[in-house]
Amino acid sequence: MIPPEIENVALIGWAVFPASQYSRAACFSGAHDAATCDLDTIAGWCREYPGCNWRVQFGPSALWGLDVDSPSADHAADGIAAMRDLTTEHGPLPPCPATRSGGGGYAVFFRHDGEPIIGKTGHPAPGIDPRRGRQSVTIPPSVHLTTKRPYVWLRAPWQVNAPTAPDWLLEAVRPPPEPPRAAIPDLTDGDKARRYAVAALRRAIGRVATAPAGQANDTLNRESFALGRFAIDGHVSEAEIRECLLAGARARAIPIREALATINSGLRSRVRA
Repeated sequence: MIPPEIENVALIGWAVFPASQYSRAACFSGAHDAATCDLDTIAGWCREYPGCNWRVQFGPSALWGLDVDSPSADHAADGIAAMRDLTTEHGPLPPCPATRSGGGGYAVFFRHDGEPIIGKTGHPAPGIDPRRGRQSVTIPPSVHLTTKRPYVWLRAPWQVNAPTAPDWLLEAVRPPPEPPRAAIPDLTDGDKARRYAVAALRRAIGRVATAPAGQANDTLNRESFALGRFAIDGHVSEAEIRECLLAGARARAIPIREALATINSGLRSRVRA
């Protein structure tokens, strides 16, 4: 027999799949791709996996959502407090489907109309995790893996439709712009060793151009040191290494004087190594 909560979400087009009560795994391999609102399929899963947990997959359900953590042994950050601060500053969320986790957190659901949503933990604040696409979230009548307390609907989706998220929230979960592509200097190929060195230079440009915040100079220094061996072996020149790494630094918006000092430091360290 299909649990009433699962039948109700399936009838409004939410795609679900069965998950384990004892781990974060799905009940079978490929379950994410098999997520469905077809009642016959769901009934078969209920017979095969009695008492399982259930997860809704966002993409095929035309949804996106926020998984908001409460501070606990499993979650250090207080997403509930962070969400309260955001809504105090920007305004309340519209009425939307919402669950209370058996661990004390909650999830809210919004209609997805193709807006770009970052699928990365901790956005727009620690303890708040956007979910979209192939990502999924546990829904009632599941039980929490640790506390064994049930998930409950605070506001069921068959009682209130998933709304469009407010503009301030969509802006807060928008993915960052793509970093500018570094112009790759013209490097001639040669023998096998030269081709290998040139390929390493091109990869280094990309790593510098996309270095995470706060790690740009460390990345530049590390790449300079690593590439120095090709200059020592005579496969590329130090001038070519500088030209390539400066291209990455420009794309990463590292000041040129600062970048050049870092590159030279890395190359000198390699010579002394």
